[in-house]
Amino acid sequence: MKKLNVLIVEDESLTALELASSITNHGHNVVDYVTTPKQAVDTINKNRIDLIIMDINLQSHINGIELYKSLHKKINIIYLTAYKDDKTISQAIETEPLGYLIKPHNDSELSALLKLAELKVSQVQQQINLGHDYLFDTVEKKLFHNHTFVKLSKKELSLLILLIEARGNIVTFQTIEYELWETPPNASTLRTLIYRLRNKLNHKLITTENSYGIKINVL
Repeated sequence: MKKLNVLIVEDESLTALELASSITNHGHNVVDYVTTPKQAVDTINKNRIDLIIMDINLQSHINGIELYKSLHKKINIIYLTAYKDDKTISQAIETEPLGYLIKPHNDSELSALLKLAELKVSQVQQQINLGHDYLFDTVEKKLFHNHTFVKLSKKELSLLILLIEARGNIVTFQTIEYELWETPPNASTLRTLIYRLRNKLNHKLITTENSYGIKINVL
């Protein structure tokens, strides 16, 4: 199964640390644990997040359910709560969560919900429509244009997959260097790789964001 990138949104640091430790022990990656809605949104915008585990009762102007509804993308969600009441659960159901964890969390319940999240993530559409008649096959790891195979080098393919997995979010140049090279390349090498990939795609698909990174504008 796929290793999940998990974001924890919890204003109690001890609870967040215990949860992060459990998630890591189950073989998944905790991208971060944050305490405020703003931190949560910033982290989601900068990283590929497969699963959010979020406290419903955040000490903020909005609760976890309202925060999730405000997001501009669909991400798997598990809610944390100190207790279950019918009104809160009714509100949460509208967001179609994978489930709930009562604090302090039960590890076997967490394990079951993580397995469900793994299944949900693995059931993504095999062919991703990138727009402009480009399709990427996520199983075969191949790019097609008008059903014609587009040959990519190993590095070009790795960069394309990194951009697709970011789901329209910015991938920083630093992240690209870390993921694609064992030792950081010089700036010219990175620019050349991006240039080569752009030339094999419609020029509108990949955009540079404020000299900070790049993103692919996936449909």
